[in-house]
Amino acid sequence: MRFLVRMALGRKFVIAARLSAAIVLLGAVTVLCADLPARAEAQAPAQAAAANGPSILTMRVVDGDTIENTTSGVRYRLENIDAAPTGEGAGCVSERELGGRAAAAAEQLLGRAHTVALTPTGRFDQAGKPMVFISVDGRDLGELLMAQGAARPARARAEPWCDTGGDAPL
Repeated sequence: MRFLVRMALGRKFVIAARLSAAIVLLGAVTVLCADLPARAEAQAPAQAAAANGPSILTMRVVDGDTIENTTSGVRYRLENIDAAPTGEGAGCVSERELGGRAAAAAEQLLGRAHTVALTPTGRFDQAGKPMVFISVDGRDLGELLMAQGAARPARARAEPWCDTGGDAPL
């Protein structure tokens, strides 16, 4: 997928998406944009974009609620959802599978989109990732993932994805 990004009033990054089969298979996204803010710059994105100018970035879906700028290594977290972790972070097999489905759903939704907007909230998660809202063709990505059963609403306190038996999703 190729994405063209431009910054509007320091709040939204508008992305026109074009599918590219090779990149879809790799799960990567190429982005032409004003340099997405790192942690310090996220608090003043308009100033950062004006100072840095356009650059090409590569983005990828890490899991259902995390997108990574592979150029800078900055990971962004969706503000309004919680998706099951993948890999080592999963507490049980079912949780890992749920996380994989959430990541695949996010890739599919982003891959089919004509426009994607990333809106920084100015907040950071517990791991220090900048929190963002992402809209896909004008619809909230988090809401779309929840409607597909790939994510749940974010809560102030993390909740387990596995039952006490350790293998069945809650």
